Amino acid sequence: MSKLKLLVAIGIPVFLILGLFTGLSRFGLIYFPLSFHHGVLMLNGFGGGVITVERLLSKPNDRWILIGLILLISGLTLYLMGFEFGLLLVAVNVGILFLKETLQLVEKRSQNGVYQLVGLLSWFIGNLKFYQNGFYPAAVPFWIVFILMLIVGTRLSKMGKEDVISLVLSFAIFFSFWLGFHGYGQAIYGIGLIALSVRLGYLESKYKGKHLAAVLMAYSWLLIAGISSLFSDYILYSYDLVLHAFFLGFFFSMIFINAPDALLKKLGLEEMKTHPNFLVVFLSIGLFARLIIGDLFQIQLARNIGGILNLLAIILYVTSLLFQAIRNRMMAERTDP
Repeated sequence: MSKLKLLVAIGIPVFLILGLFTGLSRFGLIYFPLSFHHGVLMLNGFGGGVITVERLLSKPNDRWILIGLILLISGLTLYLMGFEFGLLLVAVNVGILFLKETLQLVEKRSQNGVYQLVGLLSWFIGNLKFYQNGFYPAAVPFWIVFILMLIVGTRLSKMGKEDVISLVLSFAIFFSFWLGFHGYGQAIYGIGLIALSVRLGYLESKYKGKHLAAVLMAYSWLLIAGISSLFSDYILYSYDLVLHAFFLGFFFSMIFINAPDALLKKLGLEEMKTHPNFLVVFLSIGLFARLIIGDLFQIQLARNIGGILNLLAIILYVTSLLFQAIRNRMMAERTDP
């Protein structure tokens, strides 16, 4: 990786660190001035940043993706400084990725390409909605579909499957927002997440790939997100429950399971040991305390303890990668003549 790409990519872990601190701030455990921007930092800064970096590493000579990554990081930096138009620069990055994916889909038609396109479109729509009014509940459903589509497409691609049922369910979830999130839209959204989690869990069980226990646990959090959405009118903290069951329970579990291969290869960690089963269980223990005990039974102490455990799980994963990267680099230097 060139020095420019490395310098730009450093912005992604910085956004993750800021996102973790703002998360603690929202619990009231610490004071951090950017706490309102927690969602933007985690979704656009970390989630979108990792996806953009991985695309760049898979096509290292593509200057347009590099420009998009620079726009994403500079745009978010401007946004955090109070310049809201920075989100439009992030949207330009999404547009670049969308155009690249469209050209690839025309050249090589696949279901995974369709998932990627709809996911990127949802990311774009979510950012525009948030730019319009700064209202998280208006943007979050589209951000969820953004992550959901990319993960579903990637998992089915790993299994070598093109599943029509999963595709129909995914599109039903996407189009549920156009019916209005309350009423029929909310019902279709919740049922869609439930059905999709069951369908994908069934396919994964038949495929019997690596870390199956962790994968099924990740889908269980997707199931919980769907159930919580479906019965949100009866749950006081339903928004927090749905949000973090998906983004922490499902998304971060899949990150632990599917470490960005291209990125890890560049770091010299192709044969790393991340112990995803342990990490997902550790993450799930924290989520059970935070969401099931804390949110359902309105126990703030459980929410705080669960949030700290979630933070520790993420820190453990990141520090493990950094330790192995440093160790591999030192070992390589010692073996050099």
